[in-house]
Amino acid sequence: MSFKSFKPLGVRGALLVFAVSLGLGLIGGVLGVILSEQPGVAGFAMSAVMLALVMAATLSICVWWWRHLDEAAREAHKWAWFWGGTSGMAVGAVLLMALSLRRDEVVLPQWAGETPSELLLNGMMAILLFQLAGYGLAWAWWWLGRR
Repeated sequence: MSFKSFKPLGVRGALLVFAVSLGLGLIGGVLGVILSEQPGVAGFAMSAVMLALVMAATLSICVWWWRHLDEAAREAHKWAWFWGGTSGMAVGAVLLMALSLRRDEVVLPQWAGETPSELLLNGMMAILLFQLAGYGLAWAWWWLGRR
């Protein structure tokens, strides 16, 4: 696609990307629950393949969306991805290290998990949420600084 034929998606396009991604996420979640009940290696393989297909479909939607963004929007997302994601990861890492160094003195709430696998999963999700929050703040900062 040449730059001359470029046409931004606008609000409708963003809503379409959101709706399709949400739909894929719901399908993946339902299938994940169903497949998680399947025993053995076959159940694990089916879950992994299904999740990989959902992620590949979602990634292809993101590539389509990215190709329709204008240069300013791309720069905002790249800036927010680097600074916001890195800052969020740093906050999560500081929290993780502080909890690791003081694990005998800190009592975690029950919702944080009790088994090592629950703690690992919830810790990964917490860092992801810190990254998303940092991304959102950095994205807003970038746009507010240029308005």
